[in-house]
Amino acid sequence: MELARAYKQLIDQIVATAGPAPLLHVHAGLAIYLLARLVLRERRGSFAALHCVFAAEMLNEALDWLAASPSWTLRDTLGDVTLTMLWPVAIAAVAQHRRRRWRRATARRPRPAVPAAPYPSS
Repeated sequence: MELARAYKQLIDQIVATAGPAPLLHVHAGLAIYLLARLVLRERRGSFAALHCVFAAEMLNEALDWLAASPSWTLRDTLGDVTLTMLWPVAIAAVAQHRRRRWRRATARRPRPAVPAAPYPSS
């Protein structure tokens, strides 16, 4: 319980210094997504990086719930999760879509015939 309260105090100080909490959720989601991609050495569209963002947000919400359970609301939690996951999910979805389109386009292309080796001139 003490950990949750200390975490809540730290978050409150960050919000007081850096700006509104909804904007910080957006920035935190992007930062965690990029950091996870770097650490995991994943490509764009990485579902593993998305899972890291989701896990971090769930931990954040659990600590928020433990620290402020009387004032906790489901609506706030859903809003926080949506803001945190919005851009990482959008980036991953676009990357997956482009990857599928590229694979379909390359699968439909006829393979070029290998040109015959030129005869050696004598």
